[in-house]
Amino acid sequence: MENRKEQTKVRLRDAMIQLLQEKAFDQISTTELVKVAQISRSGFYKHYRDKDDMIATYQKALFNTINYIFEKHKGYLEKTLLETYELLDKNDIYAALFSKNGNKESQQFMQEQLKNILDRSILSEDIRQHQQDKLTDIYATTYYVNAVFGLTQTWIQRKRKESPEEIVGLLMTLINRSEPLTQS
Repeated sequence: MENRKEQTKVRLRDAMIQLLQEKAFDQISTTELVKVAQISRSGFYKHYRDKDDMIATYQKALFNTINYIFEKHKGYLEKTLLETYELLDKNDIYAALFSKNGNKESQQFMQEQLKNILDRSILSEDIRQHQQDKLTDIYATTYYVNAVFGLTQTWIQRKRKESPEEIVGLLMTLINRSEPLTQS
């Protein structure tokens, strides 16, 4: 019985991944999800209350893993990014959550984590040396968070053609080429 239960969950996960490649999370219905997974609605409801409950299961595991990665590397941007990209490269459902079609809660969580690490990283310290005020600091961090997250979404949209090492190398090159926003 356990094997059948796991097979149903795998089919639902794979169906969600497929649908997220085609449309936004908010546009996916439970009816459509069970049709693509080729299971009954009652089969779905044996495991989850609704599609949000299903995604919450993956989100919780993802959030715990991302928290662990960010804490493990404490402000070391390149190591943190590499391990995060390796995680996204190996887990299609996690990558789908961060894709342009993924759910907003996952995306906001990742952006907040990026903001926290950028606040603690060498990048942020270098920028702060050239900044005149707190307002510039706020906007600089926002700029980098959105740049990293946008690049991540493009990488996912391109079906993760570049290796995690390549994408992190590109990111670090882009970050290091950035000119300070203001001069002191």
